[in-house]
Amino acid sequence: MSHDQKSCFDTALKIIAVVMVVGLILSMPIALAGRSFGRVIFRPVILTRVLRDSVLGSGALEGIIQGNVLAREIFNTFSGGEDEIGRYFEYLSPGEREEILLALVPPHWIEDQFSECIREFFAWLDSDHDLPKLALDLTPLKAQLLGGGINTFVDVVVDSWPSCKPDQVETMQQAFFEGGSLPKELCEPPEPMRSRVVDLASIGFEEQVRLLPEDVPLIEPGAPIENYLAVKEQLRFFRAITLWGWMLPLSLLGLIMALAIRKWRDFGRWWGVPLLLGGVGTLFIAFVMSAVREELITSWVTNIIPVGGFQDILHTGLDALYGAGLRPLWFQVFMVVGIGLVLWLVSRRGKRKPRTMQPEQIETPPATTHILEPTHPDEEVVDEGEPPSGIFG
Repeated sequence: MSHDQKSCFDTALKIIAVVMVVGLILSMPIALAGRSFGRVIFRPVILTRVLRDSVLGSGALEGIIQGNVLAREIFNTFSGGEDEIGRYFEYLSPGEREEILLALVPPHWIEDQFSECIREFFAWLDSDHDLPKLALDLTPLKAQLLGGGINTFVDVVVDSWPSCKPDQVETMQQAFFEGGSLPKELCEPPEPMRSRVVDLASIGFEEQVRLLPEDVPLIEPGAPIENYLAVKEQLRFFRAITLWGWMLPLSLLGLIMALAIRKWRDFGRWWGVPLLLGGVGTLFIAFVMSAVREELITSWVTNIIPVGGFQDILHTGLDALYGAGLRPLWFQVFMVVGIGLVLWLVSRRGKRKPRTMQPEQIETPPATTHILEPTHPDEEVVDEGEPPSGIFG
């Protein structure tokens, strides 16, 4: 290969390397951001921990459970639409609902259901099943109620009823004598009738609890399968991009080294500068994402759930995921910027080597002539003139 051909070949390699450097600078912010948020969203252990600490820790989910689990509609659905047990809870205050929830719900039941739903979701994402098997396991709740918790539960419910008036007491006594059932208008009677009401309500409530299913599916079996399959494919593609997209900048660094780096100081130009610029671009994106965090989350929540109590839960969960994704992004940004800055400074320092003078550049000072001065400067120097001639010559 001639000198001209080699020069053209090196120029072509450097042009290709410059294109790769531009791609590296542009892809690095997307890759780092995707990696940071992907490891939070698509890692079941991390996702469960973040949502458990935020959603369950805020108390928003418990508030919805307290307001809806003991609602009349829940029991009316399982009892064929008959308003029998659900009406008992009409007068429960928020404090009494919380007391019932703490007494009847087994410890860590909500956390277990939360973790199980996330596990089933990712199992469906990695499988060929059409629909995810998301359901709430009611077996521990039924066991808690049928195992002796009904009496305590009924005591709290009866205490929530308003006190009976004299005519209501007579109506309740007549209902007991005629059919052994409670009247439609509920009230708390005095003793000994109150004990009879508690026993009767406990029996009726136990019968209704036995009608509850073992689990409640969160997705109806007749849901459109095509929609879920499309969502599965989109999630798989998004997961691959976010978790493995960082391989693109890393591969570009390797190709740039093979094409353009010939000396150690070239690392500063071909690695240091792109890493520094890519890190600065990612830093800018991180600042922008932090600035629009609240507005972005609010718009997402409004679009997904226009109204309802689940807005607070969704907002809390999205905010926690957003913050969990930003924290590693800041660390990665400063690490990349630091590496790029160090490489650039090292290369700049390597260019500033002290100049050493060649032997032929060293000038020899000219020889100097020293004139000896007389020892006694005060003595006059006698000019003898011409030598004597004659008899003394």
